[in-house]
Amino acid sequence: MQEPQEISSYRESSVFLIYIKHNIKKILIVSLCCSIIGILISYILPHTYSSTVMVLPVEQKNGGSGIASLLSGNLPSGLGGIMGANESKNSFLSPELLLSRTLSEMIEKQGNLKKYDQYLSIPDKDKISELRKSLSIDTRRSGIVLLEANWSTGFFPSYQDKEQSSLLASIIANQAAYGIDIISKNKSTSTAKRARVFIDKIMAENKASLDSHYLALQQFQKQNKIVELEEQGKLIIGNAVLMGTELAKAQIELDIAKQQFQSDAPAVTLLQKKVSSLQKQFSLVQSGGNSSDQFSINLKKIPELGKKYVIMLRDIKIMEQINAYLQTQRTQEYIQEVRDFPEIQIVEKAIPEIKHIFPKRSIIAIIFFFLGIILSVFYGIIKASRQSSFPSLQKK
Repeated sequence: MQEPQEISSYRESSVFLIYIKHNIKKILIVSLCCSIIGILISYILPHTYSSTVMVLPVEQKNGGSGIASLLSGNLPSGLGGIMGANESKNSFLSPELLLSRTLSEMIEKQGNLKKYDQYLSIPDKDKISELRKSLSIDTRRSGIVLLEANWSTGFFPSYQDKEQSSLLASIIANQAAYGIDIISKNKSTSTAKRARVFIDKIMAENKASLDSHYLALQQFQKQNKIVELEEQGKLIIGNAVLMGTELAKAQIELDIAKQQFQSDAPAVTLLQKKVSSLQKQFSLVQSGGNSSDQFSINLKKIPELGKKYVIMLRDIKIMEQINAYLQTQRTQEYIQEVRDFPEIQIVEKAIPEIKHIFPKRSIIAIIFFFLGIILSVFYGIIKASRQSSFPSLQKK
């Protein structure tokens, strides 16, 4: 029983191979016809054109204050290296920004897209979503960022339709780059303005306190006829001023960080540790190594009036240093607020492409060619199975 089945299977295979051999030309002709049909279909399908603009974020120089950085959501200088400074460099060139409605509206307005028929044919409610779909972003290790825009024609595209789609893709890509630059500049300006306003508030409070200390010192000197202190007292003042200034700076950065981040954020934790360490050092400087008795070592032999004078002078010097520090930062933030430098550098503008990215005629032709072969072979199998030379199939 087994041998007749094997013989029948062998005969079927032989007849099938004979069919292929005798009809190879027909199979190739059918495949070529299918390939031609595929090419013709590719002319009917919508054509998609792509255009790419190459941009490079401009390096931003930081004065080291950390105030504007904290208000913008970044770490201050010195801490940025711990968390990775490059992570924030391209933060504004993110996919989320490309999906923003603000950017899409800027592209539509600045690119004057409404004068193009293909864009006008889109319903108003779908225009923004179509612009979002058309954009994509690719960030390279070198820092170069590629902004790509794709735009498709309708079915049965004419030469004018293809030309307009190619032009729209280039316009959208270029306007996306310009729009991102404007948005990032507005963000920098807004951050700098908030920082400047915050600094102005602190400076006003510090100035009022400094004026009152100046007045108190003058009255104290006049009443007690104090002119100068020993050299040892000057050294104590210098150390206290230096440590107190650093502590005040760290406290300011911590207050700002608490406004921008959650209490358990890495930036807040690091700044809290820094403030705690500086507080301990400042206490040691004040107490001369013994926190139970301030100035017990260095100022023990100094008259009580001299000790009061040192404390008052120390407070004034700290306030003067803070005021100078804030004035420097205010100047930097004001420059950042009014400057008009580009945030991104356009390395290569997008231009209308001649070739479309879809459909790929060569790929379609190959696919339809092999599809023709498969259909021809399948037809041969069906035809061979119906011939009388396949008794086993007839019994079935």
